[in-house]
Amino acid sequence: MIRLSDIFWSREFRLPFVIIICILLAVLLGEKMVYGIAILFGILQLVFESYERIKRKRFNLDYLAFLALGTALVLGEFLAGAVVALMVAVSAALERYGATRAEKTLRSLFENIPKTVSLITPSGTHEVSLQAIQKGDILLVRPSEMLAFDGYLASDRALLSEVNLTGEMEPVVYTETAILKSGAVNVGQVLRMRVLGDFEHSSYRKILSLVEEGKSHPAPMIRLAEQYNIVFTFLSLALAFGAYLFFGEWERFLAVLVIATPCPLLIAAPISFIGGLNKAARKNIIIKSPIVLELLAKTKMFFFDKTGTLTLGVPRLKKIDILDKTFSKEEVLSIAAALEQHSFHPIAKAFVNEHSSYEGELLVAENVEEKIGEGIFGTIAGKEYGIVQTKQNTGSGIVVDLVFSTTPIARFSFDDEIKPAVGDVLEYLRQRGYTLGILTGDKKKNAERLFGHFKLPIYAECRPEKKTELIQRYQREGKLVGMVGDGMNDAPALALADIGIVFSGSENSASIEAADVAIFGHDVSLIRDAIHIGRRSYHVALQSILIGIGLSTLGMLFAFFGLISPLYGALLQEVIDVIVIVNALRSTY
Repeated sequence: MIRLSDIFWSREFRLPFVIIICILLAVLLGEKMVYGIAILFGILQLVFESYERIKRKRFNLDYLAFLALGTALVLGEFLAGAVVALMVAVSAALERYGATRAEKTLRSLFENIPKTVSLITPSGTHEVSLQAIQKGDILLVRPSEMLAFDGYLASDRALLSEVNLTGEMEPVVYTETAILKSGAVNVGQVLRMRVLGDFEHSSYRKILSLVEEGKSHPAPMIRLAEQYNIVFTFLSLALAFGAYLFFGEWERFLAVLVIATPCPLLIAAPISFIGGLNKAARKNIIIKSPIVLELLAKTKMFFFDKTGTLTLGVPRLKKIDILDKTFSKEEVLSIAAALEQHSFHPIAKAFVNEHSSYEGELLVAENVEEKIGEGIFGTIAGKEYGIVQTKQNTGSGIVVDLVFSTTPIARFSFDDEIKPAVGDVLEYLRQRGYTLGILTGDKKKNAERLFGHFKLPIYAECRPEKKTELIQRYQREGKLVGMVGDGMNDAPALALADIGIVFSGSENSASIEAADVAIFGHDVSLIRDAIHIGRRSYHVALQSILIGIGLSTLGMLFAFFGLISPLYGALLQEVIDVIVIVNALRSTY
């Protein structure tokens, strides 16, 4: 909720208050020269803004405001000129206020970074700068401190808040040798970690780099506003000179000019887009450039990678079939977990997690041997067990058998699992007329088993080159195409697509660089939020531009026919400025 009191009492409004004081003194003292001081402040403000724009090679200067202030001085319309000066100062103050609000998240991200870290050496612990840290160094992280580097946990356990990275409020427990990501906050006991790389390549630094990059690119919508400004300037000058030529009154000329001053037209779109970037960043959606917001609003075709994007990307134990009835479910699970805790295979973690949830008996496996392409084998309580891929064609994901010697005693069925909110996101897009498709390197029957009920096109056994060919095919038809992925194999498609959205972690640096939008975390609903923010920012920007043009044009027509004096014209434009810029600030919320 925007509160006008917060806006007008901000430090950005010091100059407008000085001009207001000048106007009040001029009224009380009856001294017109004090109005001249206010006009001088307005001219200086325009000169400063023009200098800043020229430095950025943008030549869309506020010519009408310059002409209005000069004409007011020549005609002796000092009060009207002072009000125009106030309008210029207020517009500039609102622009700075909007940019300040929009950059608040970025500043808070940077302010959270520790300036020094505690380096553990043989001689003790020392506070050193981030730049002094090298790969392999051991750091001490105290409670409530942020991790400045990615690294391995060197302590037994750690409790970290990853809200900066994923948006999840629930702290995460890590055990020794786990990979820790920079940006997380230690909410447990003192921990030690071994640095994996320097700060510039850390997870948190990637977020900051993306936010910085997003602020540095002007969007076409901003340039479009400048194009509107060219047409609007010529229209305004035509009406102003026409008012003098038809009616012979310089007052009408000035009245048209003061209403035409296009401050809100020039800054409404930038405020709206920067506000959209800020709103997205608060949700851990990092949008690289304002142009992406416009593309998010216009792209109506999206392809989704399956594994890791729409699904959790890790096998989940779905079913246990007991083949030898002398064993119970708890017993076979304990045997399997004892073997698999020695493995790094993706299903090994699923076995161990499932066993932990049952709180079953902890068994010890000895002489464990993992044979690639065959399975894992070991001795438990003097008996030989193994886990091998089933020889039967079950057609239901990953299926393995627990064998005693060579005899199967239990069968475990694994499958990927659809992420929460996938159905809601797909339905949200479908209701708004989006064309959707699912890309997967998996076999079609596996993909259809999970996603067949959504009745979407499924492109199975897609290698990276096939994904890019599919995107190019639709782009040649003149369509804007979006791609949503999560892994290294998605990077070519993410780079080629008009909009690339990646669910990312520290291991996916290539995907981050290729994509236009990086979502830190695994919440699929953030796809919907990113698209909604893009649509809203674009529509608010366009709406603000059209409101500014419409109200100003209407006011100029009244001034053309002599229904508005220069003073009231300046006051009217002041009101238009506030309406348009406050409307643009809505995209921040």
